[in-house]
Amino acid sequence: MAKARRRGPREHGTGSVAGPAAAVPVALLVLVMMGRHAPVLDVVKFTAFVLLGVGLPGLVLWRLIGAYRRNLVEDCAAGFAVGTAAQLLVYLASSSVGLQRWSWVWAPIVLVVGVIDRDVRARVWRQVEAPLAPLTAWLLAASASLVLLLMYAKGPGRYAPAYTDPNVAFPDMAFHQALAASAKTDVPILPLWVFGEPMKYHTFFHQVTAATSWSTGIDLTNLLYALLWVPLALAGCALVFTLTQRFLVKPGEEPHPAAAWAGPFAVLLAGVGGTLQPLHDISLGNISMASSQYLSPTQNLGMMLALLLAVLAVDLLRAKPVRSRWILFVLVALASSGAKATILPLVVCGFGLVFLARLATRRPSGRALIGGLVALVIFVAAAIVVFGGESSGLQIKPAQLFIQLQPYAALRHGTGVDRPAQLLSAATTTAAWGLAVAGVLFLRRFWRDPGVVFLAGAAIGGFAASVLTSQPGVSQVYFYRTGFPFLAVLSCLGLARLAHKLGDRRSAVLVAAAAGLGLLGAGLARVASDGMSGVKVPFLLTLLALLVVGLVVAIAWRISGRGGGLFTAALASLVAACMAGSISLPLLTLVSDQATFVIYGKVAGGGPTTAEADAARWLQKNSGTDDLVATNAHCIVQRGDVCDSRHFWIAALSERQMLVEGWAYTNRANRISVAEGSNPSLLPFWDQNLLATNDAAFSSPSAAVIDRLRRYGVRWLYADHRAGQVSPDLNQYVRLRHATLDATIYEIR
Repeated sequence: MAKARRRGPREHGTGSVAGPAAAVPVALLVLVMMGRHAPVLDVVKFTAFVLLGVGLPGLVLWRLIGAYRRNLVEDCAAGFAVGTAAQLLVYLASSSVGLQRWSWVWAPIVLVVGVIDRDVRARVWRQVEAPLAPLTAWLLAASASLVLLLMYAKGPGRYAPAYTDPNVAFPDMAFHQALAASAKTDVPILPLWVFGEPMKYHTFFHQVTAATSWSTGIDLTNLLYALLWVPLALAGCALVFTLTQRFLVKPGEEPHPAAAWAGPFAVLLAGVGGTLQPLHDISLGNISMASSQYLSPTQNLGMMLALLLAVLAVDLLRAKPVRSRWILFVLVALASSGAKATILPLVVCGFGLVFLARLATRRPSGRALIGGLVALVIFVAAAIVVFGGESSGLQIKPAQLFIQLQPYAALRHGTGVDRPAQLLSAATTTAAWGLAVAGVLFLRRFWRDPGVVFLAGAAIGGFAASVLTSQPGVSQVYFYRTGFPFLAVLSCLGLARLAHKLGDRRSAVLVAAAAGLGLLGAGLARVASDGMSGVKVPFLLTLLALLVVGLVVAIAWRISGRGGGLFTAALASLVAACMAGSISLPLLTLVSDQATFVIYGKVAGGGPTTAEADAARWLQKNSGTDDLVATNAHCIVQRGDVCDSRHFWIAALSERQMLVEGWAYTNRANRISVAEGSNPSLLPFWDQNLLATNDAAFSSPSAAVIDRLRRYGVRWLYADHRAGQVSPDLNQYVRLRHATLDATIYEIR
């Protein structure tokens, strides 16, 4: 008698190379993206460091301490994240005693132990328990590649090569590079663009960048703009997949029928989707990983660590966890504490909801209490040690978010706060975000898993924090951006349950058809809304298009004789269409400049010319690390007396402390902004006497002025000819050292 063929998705591997082969196109894509804007030698050195200096030793720790070996995707992503956390903590310790150059030594020590010790070798170098089925592997490769492509299009595709065109620059990237430059030599990190100010900020990304630069010798510009974002984003995608699989593929149980596609769909939703965009010319908020993580590298690192914390929390909350995994949890939590300030509060919310749920049902809640207390203690310690009690302008202002987002400006009438417009903006934005994760409404039996409750608590905490607070630059939305991938996972689990309820082994076909048509329907509805005023009609038009998709797919499903009721099929189709519909506009950015403008806005300016950048690099090579520099460049944009002081690129490229370059993005500017209710980037400098002395050296130099700068400790003058007129008399008082078309560098003796 012939053996019955198994119909479910094959998650337990058979040794086929078809699954691992899916990594090849992803690897090629990664190498091409990095190689387009970095020298080949830098790409080779960086790749070797990521694999051998971070990823492989991290994998040893992941398997040795956590007793993990599920599949290679999980091992590689979690190993890189654990290795990054270890590298960070080692660098923090080594830099405090002046041994920054040797922070890489931990990696070979771990690898030697992993090879020499017999017991360690037996625990680490083993085959995985459940290799991915080829279909799952290739779907994951496709979804992760798409996320990387969209991130590349928003990031390097727009802003690299860096520092070559003054009209193509993003000030925040120079800000991050300046902090990374400080992290190479300063303990604690200082704002190099203004002298005498502290920097209480989540600076762990900059420590990681500095450690990588010391270990590889790669220039900070190439690391920040071309290289470092790639493995962080790729690991984040893989960990979204890993988190989804935690609920669909459990040890000792048959995989859920949706295990083949739910994880890759979650990667696509978290990486690209998240918001239905029915309006033709207005964005309803961008919360996906691809929309923020390149231009906010702290979010890129933070999201990877937050996802790994979630994976560990899910495992620790389940019955009979491996106790040594608490060590990994503490290690990653410590790294998260200064990577992004939004992470640990959400972890506390997740554990808190589990604790309350288990307390209400009279089930053991000890592990939830321990996890919440550990995260809370580390967060409080970081608030004191890392952030120094600074809030970076964060204030309690309920619903201020819906005034700061785009729809409000289009709906507002008159002066002052328009409450009806604020309410309509809130309703529209919340609906656009909610429909994109509609699957969370259908989790049902998944709620029995404490891991699901944890993710829900973290996501609710992220949304609540974004809505209840306000911060300059709408930065409070990063709370929700951090929690959104958890919602994406939960939504895909809900969709998986609906599809399984159909009782048909080809339910994935229904999901795929509804997703594809939902993608198309949302795009066509948005095109049809061109020229329409207001938000109600375009939104209703998009909802109608998605409802039609749901009904058409469900009817076609039933006509073809497939299983399940019409209502269930329609519900599953509608949910899949809504989730995929949120991906429509981001995908359109690959071919449409108008779509790119709606989501990402116009390309920012305020950068240097090539000549100005070269002059700053000359200064880096020909000055001492402790030298102080004065410059006449302070504003990336100036209109009358109003100066946008986000001018950081001289400090970033010279890697030297400036007397006064810009003064935005400092703790003092944020405090003044909160007190006065003003934009922290447009504040006047708080020490006008110092600024006047600084500028007088360039516009009306004299021996007395130069002597005052000398007493401040200034050794170099960077004269930017595009920033203002530089007096020819300056040569009489200082020594000319370097000149380019747009900048001249002088030395004070």
